[in-house]
Amino acid sequence: MPAARSLQLDEIVEAAIRILEQDGPQSLSMRRLASDMGTKPMTLYNYVPNKAALLGLALNDVAARIPWAEPTGSPRDRMIAVAVDMYEKMRSIGWVVSILREGLIVGTPALALADAFLSAASELGLDDGAALDTWRAVWYLVASELQWQDTLSRRSPDEVSWHQSIDDSDLTEFPTVSRLLPDWAGHSADFDIRDAITAQVDGALAQRSTRRRASTPSD
Repeated sequence: MPAARSLQLDEIVEAAIRILEQDGPQSLSMRRLASDMGTKPMTLYNYVPNKAALLGLALNDVAARIPWAEPTGSPRDRMIAVAVDMYEKMRSIGWVVSILREGLIVGTPALALADAFLSAASELGLDDGAALDTWRAVWYLVASELQWQDTLSRRSPDEVSWHQSIDDSDLTEFPTVSRLLPDWAGHSADFDIRDAITAQVDGALAQRSTRRRASTPSD
């Protein structure tokens, strides 16, 4: 019986990333990975204890490769720049989002983004809770748009959005939706993630300013 071939951890991680890129996180298993690498699942367990650990290694590897931009300018501008850069750099690795949204694993190098954002928010006077709330809101916005774009890219040619197939006669009780329906696709195409992120950040800063004025005693 031939001896099992020797493996390297980086070789295993690279093979896992190929599966993630091709078929998404739901397709990655130790059995599938072993089959792709021409080995046995039990052999892989000598290098990684489980799928969660493997995903963590894959995320760390991918995040470390990304040339994240160095944000400059005012604290507000840096907050926006960090979020926009996160969106732009992650557009080509849509499989990452579904893993991160579970909240169990994170690519540690990517925490530099959160650190830069939260640091800028603190410079503007947001307390820790408000800064973290703003980061979470921006992350959800970016993650949702990335996942939506990934969903669109995987649609078959015969699948269309609801607004392209719904019968207008079904909308008699929803006059505003009915009025917007002919232009729905155009408005959707005009969505700009930078504008949405900017509105989110500016809204958080305006809310802080309003609360600060309300708590300041008048003369």
